[in-house]
Amino acid sequence: MISYLILFISVFLVAMLSVASYSDIKTREVPDFISYMFICGGLLLSLMLAISNHSIENLEFMPLSAALLFGFSYLMYRLGQWAGGDVKLMLGLSFIFTSLSMSSSFSFINLFINILIFGGLYGLFGTIVFGLTKFQHMEKFLRLYDIGLVVGAAVLIFLFIDFLPLPLNYLAAFAAFMLVSMRYIYVVAENLMFVNTHVDKLTEGDWLADDAIDPSGKTIVSRKNTGLEAGDIKKLKESGIKQVLVKIGLPFVPGLLIGTLVTLLFLNPILQLITSNLIL
Repeated sequence: MISYLILFISVFLVAMLSVASYSDIKTREVPDFISYMFICGGLLLSLMLAISNHSIENLEFMPLSAALLFGFSYLMYRLGQWAGGDVKLMLGLSFIFTSLSMSSSFSFINLFINILIFGGLYGLFGTIVFGLTKFQHMEKFLRLYDIGLVVGAAVLIFLFIDFLPLPLNYLAAFAAFMLVSMRYIYVVAENLMFVNTHVDKLTEGDWLADDAIDPSGKTIVSRKNTGLEAGDIKKLKESGIKQVLVKIGLPFVPGLLIGTLVTLLFLNPILQLITSNLIL
C-alpha cells in the first residue's frame, strides 16, 4: 500500500508541475487554482502517508522544510527574481519533501540543492537561447572585452579539465563557465528582456521596467520588485495610459520541475559525483 502511495505522490508531483510549467511558459503565470490544488494535495498526501505508516516520521521535519524551501522562494520573490506562483509551488513542495535523510527520494535538502543547480542551469541555458534568438539586437550591447572574456574562459576551462584532479577539475571548469556567463546574462536581462504591453493585457505579478507616468508627468504606478497588484492595474487603466514597458523573465516553474525530477530519480547526483571521486 505504501509503495503505491509513494508512486502516486511522485506522479502527482510530476503531473501538477508539468501542467504548471506549460501554463508558465504559455501565459507567463500559474493560475491560483493550480497552485492551491498543489498545496492542498501535497499536505493531504503527506498526511495519508503518515497514516499509512502509522507514524508521523514524515511530518516531523515539515516545518524545517517549509522554512528552507518557502523561505528561500519568498526571499527570491521579494528580491524581484521569482513570481508569486513559484513561491506557492515551493510551499506545496515543502509539504511533500519532508525527509531530512539525503538517501530519501523526498529529501528537502536534496530538492533544494537540485533546484539551485539544475534549475539554475535551466535558467542559464534558457537565457542563452533567448539571447541567441535576439542576437542581432544584442550585438550593439556587446563590447570588445567580451570576446576576451569568452576566449579566456575557454582556455581556463581546458586547463582546469586537463590538469586538475577529479572532481575539482569539473567544478573549477563549471565555475569558470558560470562566471563568464554572468556577463552574457546581464546583457540579455538588462537590454532585451522587456516588452511593451497594452494595459488591458496586464496581469497581477507583471513587473514594470520603469515607473508608469501619464502625459502630465504624474507617476501613476511606481516600479517595484514584487510586481503589479490588482489595484495598480486598475489605476493604469483609469489613467488613460495605453502601454507600459514590462520586464519579462524566463519562466522558472520548469526549473522546479527539473529539480523535482532529478531528486525523485537520482537523489543528489552532484553530491554522489563528488563523494564517489573522493573515495577513488
